[in-house]
Amino acid sequence: MTDDALRDHLLGRGALASQFSELDPGAMVGFAGDLVLGGGLDLTLAELADRCGTSVEQARSLYGSLGLDVDRLVGFGPGDIEMLSLTLADESGVIEQVGTELFRVAGRSLRRVAEAAVAAYVQDVESPPDDASGQALVELAELNEMASGLAVAFSEVLGTMFRHHMWITIREQRTGQDGVGPSQLIRAGVGFVDLVGFTPMSQQLDPGELMELVEGFEQRAFDVATRFGGQVVKSIGDEVMLAGPDHETVARVALSLVEGFSDVSDTRPRGGVSAGEVVFRLGDYYGPIVNVASRLVDAAAPGEVLTDLPSVESKFVMGQPAGQRTLKGYVEPVDVWSLAASG
Repeated sequence: MTDDALRDHLLGRGALASQFSELDPGAMVGFAGDLVLGGGLDLTLAELADRCGTSVEQARSLYGSLGLDVDRLVGFGPGDIEMLSLTLADESGVIEQVGTELFRVAGRSLRRVAEAAVAAYVQDVESPPDDASGQALVELAELNEMASGLAVAFSEVLGTMFRHHMWITIREQRTGQDGVGPSQLIRAGVGFVDLVGFTPMSQQLDPGELMELVEGFEQRAFDVATRFGGQVVKSIGDEVMLAGPDHETVARVALSLVEGFSDVSDTRPRGGVSAGEVVFRLGDYYGPIVNVASRLVDAAAPGEVLTDLPSVESKFVMGQPAGQRTLKGYVEPVDVWSLAASG
């Protein structure tokens, strides 16, 4: 049965009764947030293309490169006009040259940001309790509107954050490429940290506990990497890939993550670290250095961080010989050192 108070609330927000007349109360709560997210997106794809002096096919292609199916979008607005017009006005050829790959990476990254933002409120706000009163449903709708409004506001500050990240990344890449031949190569430290026994443990945890574990691990990795001047390149469930300007930076991140997470969880991480010239492409790292770091984490014991580089001792990190380990894909055993924090 349609909740009258919630129905009146949606009508007051400018919705048409035909838009929600067949929705149950829970879906109506979600629809309240949809109204906020869709606000101002009143143009069709044909109208957008016409405003920008291009074809529907070209506009569709651009959105496709960003991972967006235009047929699933609610509409288009001023921001779309600005983006499409800017792309079409590029006379340097830079966007045409790198646009497809760059847009693909941006689309993938923004989708993940969107998923994280959605998880922050849809799962908790959109599903009302079965015994919720009419007033409670209206309050849930207002919370959903507030959360959606925050998401819209957050999207407007992404440009500023991107500019700051560009500033740091450009300088790191200049330093990493100093004295290195091909432009695709940079000097960097690379590492991996994973959670030992994650697969069997995940079968014993309920979804909430599993999410708490993974989110806690990723959050700690992000915090530690930022503190020491490194970065989390990507995370795959129970494993994170780390990078930094040098071996010591990544070693400090890996050690702090392994030691710190062991203190707050029954799960013990382990890590592998290496450094040298790597292929840097579209925010990811490739090459033998990356491969050996990945193999080292598999060879490490719980609570241990291994490296294949002997010259590790510094003010913050020291390495102790740990013999030889047989790494997957390597014919001969590899000399390794076990890392520890100095002091």
